Amino acid sequence: MRLTIIVTLAITLFFTLVHAMNIPYAILTDKEVGNIFVSNIDANQGTGDIVFPPNNDTWYVGQHVNVTFKNEQPQETVSIFFFNQTKLLAGGPITHRSFDFVVPPEAVSPPNGTSLLLAVRRENFYLQAVDYVTLHVLP
Repeated sequence: MRLTIIVTLAITLFFTLVHAMNIPYAILTDKEVGNIFVSNIDANQGTGDIVFPPNNDTWYVGQHVNVTFKNEQPQETVSIFFFNQTKLLAGGPITHRSFDFVVPPEAVSPPNGTSLLLAVRRENFYLQAVDYVTLHVLP
């Protein structure tokens, strides 16, 4: 319980600082955002604005999948990738709500582990939020 509160406060502080500083896309890449974010997350927390897939879902290499969001912010864009495993898999205006791609071989989870799918959301190139889902990706 105490750890959850500390992690939540750390994440809130991070996003408050980023919002206050208005860090543009050119200065902080999606990968850098992911590195900072991942150091402060709890894999059992919610998925943010991601409706599908649910946490701990199982995907297979070569499978056609999609990531679906619940909110449509007119000026937001999203970049979707597996943290430290893949390059950009899908992205574009969040008003599309559903983003399709094929699961690449680089996304395979370690034995008895999971892969972390990140969705970095920006508005006018400024960081807004990072949503994530833990998935089991099998060959």
